[in-house]
Amino acid sequence: MKKIIFLAISFSLLSSCSSSSDEVTPKPESPKPEVPVKSKKIIEVKQDNKLVYTFTYNSDGKISEIGNYSNTGSLFSTTKVEYTNGFETRRSTYNLQNQLYNYHTYIYTGKHISERAIYSREPSTGKELLVQRTYYTNDPSKSDHNLTGVQYYDGSGGLVAKSDITYIDSNGSSSTFVYNAAGKKTNSTLWMRDSAVAWDKVLDPFTYQHEHNTTSVTDNNLIDGTTTGYNIEYTYDSSNYPLTAKYSFSNGVKYTYTFTWQ
Repeated sequence: MKKIIFLAISFSLLSSCSSSSDEVTPKPESPKPEVPVKSKKIIEVKQDNKLVYTFTYNSDGKISEIGNYSNTGSLFSTTKVEYTNGFETRRSTYNLQNQLYNYHTYIYTGKHISERAIYSREPSTGKELLVQRTYYTNDPSKSDHNLTGVQYYDGSGGLVAKSDITYIDSNGSSSTFVYNAAGKKTNSTLWMRDSAVAWDKVLDPFTYQHEHNTTSVTDNNLIDGTTTGYNIEYTYDSSNYPLTAKYSFSNGVKYTYTFTWQ
């Protein structure tokens, strides 16, 4: 998920007129102050009228819990979010019996995430296993859309893949090249974004990567020459928050997300 506020600005026209000795020239009105649009929080996401996510916030307005739902619309797990000094440092996912079965931890450099570790946990035995460790390269001169590189390692410390990211507009649209462990370029992906408020900022701590909504993704497999991807069409409310998102995938799959804000 980079803090975007859309401003509604209203200015009165300045007017004056010629006056005689018995006329009073009206003073021009001062411009009205800029009034920011009220910030909204997403509380529910549905796919084709079935729940996908529900969101709960703490007293500071930060995300505290995510309800995860199956494709039948039934709750199957809950993700709880923890913070250290205002930064999100852990996400833990529990099954319906309130047993922890995986968690992510995050390390920061400045305000940006530089490392993530993903662990699985066997609920009955408590045995934990490191699944993946990921390192992130950020451009510290930018406040958002500043992630420029990612390196993925398996639980044994072996390099799996890496990616390089280049931004192509102010909305955060980007071009990504992916390389395998041998350094061979395997994929090129184009991410296009709009200028509206992103709905998915709360899905992970990388909020500065999610200022705006994704409108299309095109992935070119450089190994077999195939191209896949999807497009998204949005409707918005008067404050530029998305209300619906219609997904259309290259394999013919289509569905519609609906969003509830408060």
